[in-house]
Amino acid sequence: METEFRFISLGGDCQPGHHGRRILQQQDIPFVFDWLMTPVAAVEELIASEFADFFRTENLIWEQRDGYWSVTDGRHGVVSHHHFKAGPPEPIRQVHLTFRGYAQRFVKVLRRNRPVIYVRRWIKEDGDQREAAAMRVYHRLRAYRPDCVLLYLQPHDPSPPQIEGGFIRAYNPSSETSTNWEGYIPIYQRNFARAARLATAIATRVPVPELTAHA
Repeated sequence: METEFRFISLGGDCQPGHHGRRILQQQDIPFVFDWLMTPVAAVEELIASEFADFFRTENLIWEQRDGYWSVTDGRHGVVSHHHFKAGPPEPIRQVHLTFRGYAQRFVKVLRRNRPVIYVRRWIKEDGDQREAAAMRVYHRLRAYRPDCVLLYLQPHDPSPPQIEGGFIRAYNPSSETSTNWEGYIPIYQRNFARAARLATAIATRVPVPELTAHA
C-alpha cells in the first residue's frame, strides 16, 4: 500500500504501530505510543502536557512476568512490556532518554506542515469511554493541524465505517478472536486505505468518498 500520508499510532497497544510498518513499509524510528499499552485518557493527558512527566522514576511500578519486567507509569497508567530488560535498581537513564526522544519526535510531527493520519485501537483499559474519549483526542490533535485524520478502531460494532470531519470510526475485531497477536491483517489494510482516502479528500477539498464496509 502506497500513500503520501504518514500513519502514526496512538496505541492502545502495539498492533497499530506494527501494521503501520508491515502494510505501509514505514521502517523509521518508532513513535512514542508504538510499543506501549496506553489508555486513551493517558493519550490525551500526555499530548496536552507534551509528555512533561512521562515515565518519571518515582512513578514507576515494577512487576516481573515470565522472565521480563512489566513497568507501569503509575501517573498515567501506561505500561511497557518491551523496554526494561532488567529490574530495579537497574540504571534506567537510557530508557528515559529513549522515551524522551520518541516523545520529542511525536511533538515535532504535531507541529510540522505535513498531513498525518493517527490510528487508535480500543483496548479494555479504555472501558466504556470508547469513541467519545478518542474524539476528544482528535479535537486536541486538530488544534495542531486541522486537516489531520484519526482512524479509531473498535471491536464492539461491526457496522460500516462512520465519519465526522477527519474522525473515522471503523470495525476492528478483538485480537481474542484471532490466532495471533497481530489481529487481522486484511482488515487493517482495508481500514488504513479508508483513512488514506478520507485524508486525501480533506487535503484536496473534494467530497468525502464513500467508505463502505467492502471498500
